Amino acid sequence: MARWSSVRPERRTRLDLIITAAIVVLVLAAGLLLWWTAPARTTELTTATADPTAQLPPESIPDELRELWRAPSPATAVPAVAKAAFITGSGGTMTGHDPATGTPLWQYRRTAPLCAVIAAWPGGENDALGVYRNSRGCSEVTTLDANTGARKGNRTSVADSAISLSYSSSYALAAGSTRLETWGTNLVRGIEYGRVDAPVNPEVQPDRHDCTLYSALSGNDRVAVIERCSGDIGYRLTVLGANLDSDEKVRQWGSAEVTDSAHGAPPVVIAVTDASVVVYDGGGDPGSGQNGPTIRSFGHDAVARAARAVSGDQMPPVGSRPIMTSGLITYWTGKSTLVLDASTGEARVRIEDTIGPGALSVGLMVPVPGGISVRDPLDGRELRRLPVDRGDYRGLVSLSTLGGYVVEQRGDEIVALGRPE
Repeated sequence: MARWSSVRPERRTRLDLIITAAIVVLVLAAGLLLWWTAPARTTELTTATADPTAQLPPESIPDELRELWRAPSPATAVPAVAKAAFITGSGGTMTGHDPATGTPLWQYRRTAPLCAVIAAWPGGENDALGVYRNSRGCSEVTTLDANTGARKGNRTSVADSAISLSYSSSYALAAGSTRLETWGTNLVRGIEYGRVDAPVNPEVQPDRHDCTLYSALSGNDRVAVIERCSGDIGYRLTVLGANLDSDEKVRQWGSAEVTDSAHGAPPVVIAVTDASVVVYDGGGDPGSGQNGPTIRSFGHDAVARAARAVSGDQMPPVGSRPIMTSGLITYWTGKSTLVLDASTGEARVRIEDTIGPGALSVGLMVPVPGGISVRDPLDGRELRRLPVDRGDYRGLVSLSTLGGYVVEQRGDEIVALGRPE
């Protein structure tokens, strides 16, 4: 009969037990840290009980408008207008509002502060995008269904501590002073440009260094940037592809200095179309050859094409952003509102004595002191002037529309206007 021999267990020393206990403590601590810092732990989401009804365009110009409601929204630079709701961002809360009453349809709340909020792709994906600040900058992006508030996606990456957020037909763009990123509707990154903390391949980006980004805007599959890099005498216009090329590199369509010095204010990109890039130049560079404020048109190769004098401020107004609506782009220069063709970038109309950009509804609605001027978008002729009491507010007003409702961004709040009942 065979005999089974027993194997003595390996001896455990006091040191082994201490190391094992330390590993267990570290694993538990790491798990606790992940739980403590996870966004979901500090998130509250209340979705809509029903899908709100999409707003139909009005059939006629209203005879008058009255204030319906207002709400704080410092995280939006222009009104965030979705398919059936107005979106606001304040503190750490994104809210979708009923356009008629301002009643919250949904809310998404976090303890982190919001950097920026937009409503993107209202004709398609119909998203509400919110970017939150953490220790890595304005880096945490959340996408919600703009009608119901249902969570759709998240992404995170390194970012600057302050950004501007915008979108084109295909890409969202987050731009800070040292870097920018584009994302598709699925939040997959298209490109990152500028400061990259841990580049996998240092030859992915154009060979420029220590750049400050002043203005950036996307249009279809292009991104135009006004920047100034090490060795530059003046301000530079750079046109990039919105996604990587077949070699997984950032595609540069063109880049050139567009001013002879940096004595004046940097130009501002106000349109990126299929045919051109349009910038507003305040004319502060004595060697630029521009006699005062102009809008300047460039090809995607950054080669200058044309310039046209306009009335405006030498320093582009802080907070003035272009608004695109129904084939038109409007931009406020500080003194007048420019109306550009969204396909070609060509200037159509210039409306004087305005206080902000406007939007196309039954007419082109543009904010003016004490009211809203309704214009013919083809020739700028005034069709009607609607009185609006803005109280003591005297700043920039960015105007947009949704169905028969008008919404104004006045500083850190939005104000909804509609027909009297």
